[in-house]
Amino acid sequence: MKTLVFDPNDISRDALRRALAALGCPVRGFADALEAERALREFGPDLVVADVEAPGGETLLRDARLGLRITLAIVDATALERGVSAVSAGAHDFLWRPVSAARVSQLVASSAARRDREARVEETRLRLAHAEIRDTLPGRSGPWIAALSSLERAARSGGHVLVTGEAGTEKDAAAQAVHRLSARGADRFAFISEGESLDLAMRQTGSGSLFVPAIEGTSGSFQDMLAARLHDLNGTRFIISTDEDPADALADGRFSKALYEATRENEVHLPPLREREGDVALLARRFLEELSPALSFDLEALDVLQAHAWPGNVRELTEVVRRAAQFAEAAEIGPTTVRVVLGRPLPVRRELRRKAPAVRIAVGDSLADVERRLILKTLAFARGNKKKTAELLKLSLKTIYNKIKEYGLEH
Repeated sequence: MKTLVFDPNDISRDALRRALAALGCPVRGFADALEAERALREFGPDLVVADVEAPGGETLLRDARLGLRITLAIVDATALERGVSAVSAGAHDFLWRPVSAARVSQLVASSAARRDREARVEETRLRLAHAEIRDTLPGRSGPWIAALSSLERAARSGGHVLVTGEAGTEKDAAAQAVHRLSARGADRFAFISEGESLDLAMRQTGSGSLFVPAIEGTSGSFQDMLAARLHDLNGTRFIISTDEDPADALADGRFSKALYEATRENEVHLPPLREREGDVALLARRFLEELSPALSFDLEALDVLQAHAWPGNVRELTEVVRRAAQFAEAAEIGPTTVRVVLGRPLPVRRELRRKAPAVRIAVGDSLADVERRLILKTLAFARGNKKKTAELLKLSLKTIYNKIKEYGLEH
């Protein structure tokens, strides 16, 4: 069992090394926490023993647990309650100074058995996660299979992740899949929106994953706050998404460069439905079976569905199938029903039906003040999205940027 020891105490560190070597364990010992952290990545130990009272000890054990390694705390015999506290915080067990060879032998044996048990549990969890993801993100087209492969690579990487794709391409489900397929998959997955406490969400999520959807619609201050918390790769993992091409959002100043640089290596792009040849029929049949098992599409109806451009992607297809099932007059849904459904505008999403706030003006208000308040209110309504603000006010994007700078509006 490969073992890494971090203990600034030369006597106990050497005693541990001798006891472990006598048991046939390859062992590397360190008095410096930074050197131990590097060895954690390079040496790849099965067991990590660390002095939790020394600076960097608790962090080393936490980082080791993220890699599914067995962890032991080492404490002085006069501070056994500290060892109990370390176990409560996640360490598997603890030992104390002066080091006992018998205690080391006992812990190595129990650690090896525990490692084997946990490896089997994790293997089963991942197998179930793969099956679940095939069910929640179905598709057989080449672009979709490539996207799922990219998703799995991002999950294994351990780094923060960027999920891109047009609206309706199931980025939420993809983010959850990244989490489930990672070593953090047994920990918590949560969504967070601007306005919620980021620090509280991170404390509640711990070593799990936090998903931030539609990053381009959030304010610059929120993105800066988020970027400042991305440096600790062993804390909470962030998965962010954008409905737009990142290059466009970066150019418009709606996507923080720091966030992009921290996630670009693990980018997962979900192709639009129009590029997923053959998947429309597969998904339509699947959605209809889930809604009404007694109904089916005939071949002509499927041809009509496959010929559609699907600007709303999978979300639009789901709604079209639901409405086709609702209007069906026979067990087999024909092309006429599908054409009728496709010819009707889909319901506007709830978030876009929000009532626009009023801007109150009074005689004597200056035009500049009215303009400032109007832009500020519209920015808030558009959740900081400058492009949407420009569209609502029927101004150019450049004008909006100039006005924000002129009036000192921070969004």
